Amino acid sequence: MSDRAAGGSAAAPGRRGWIAGGIIALLLVAFGVFVLPFAFTTPPPIITRFTSTLLFSPGTPGARDVARVSIRLSEPSSVSIVVKNSSGAVVRTLADGAVVRTKTLSVPWTGNGDDGTAVVPDGTYTIDLEAHAGQKKFSKSRRIVVDTTAPGAPGLTVRIAGNSCVAVVTGPDEPTRLVVTSPATDATTDPHTLRAQGTFTWTTRRVASGAQAIIATVSDPAGNTARTTRPCAPVKRPAKATASPGARP
Repeated sequence: MSDRAAGGSAAAPGRRGWIAGGIIALLLVAFGVFVLPFAFTTPPPIITRFTSTLLFSPGTPGARDVARVSIRLSEPSSVSIVVKNSSGAVVRTLADGAVVRTKTLSVPWTGNGDDGTAVVPDGTYTIDLEAHAGQKKFSKSRRIVVDTTAPGAPGLTVRIAGNSCVAVVTGPDEPTRLVVTSPATDATTDPHTLRAQGTFTWTTRRVASGAQAIIATVSDPAGNTARTTRPCAPVKRPAKATASPGARP
């Protein structure tokens, strides 16, 4: 046997070993990518849900006057929830760090402050949530807006059209939701989204003679409202007289 043949025979087992080693390495990589993540799942965070009201008008009857902060827990945890103003100062403590053993926690905020303030000033606030269970920690923040300022009163002009009233409403300088009512006819429009300084026209049903009231009410996203009332006095036309049978011309 020649030296070249002997060398080729010796090299073949080495090449087969390299190939086998490569296959094993690929199998190990595939095992790590596709099997291990399912065998050792990552535990859920201690807080799996954190929601809060985005905008409200505390102390305003008929508006969205109470905010709510809600969380969902995967295990008993110490929970702290505070509200901070734009300067970073804490104005209200909603949860003081006590251990929460229930799966959910929902706390209201009426807009009051820890210092006895009935309603904090309008503005954007930060809700800071911190929780820990053993070595696990969770921290997250959300924004909330306090808005107790009513929108500007809508412009309202009313004209008479026969036995009906035609109302033309002009919105304030911010988007609002508009409802127009005619108490005399017990009629109300469907809520209409009115852009800033947008207009809306509505014609009432036929009404009896005499003064009527047309009321335009606008509300902002926080539920603050403003309204304008205008009179309308349509005149009912008298019915045409008909000649009685046998009457002389």
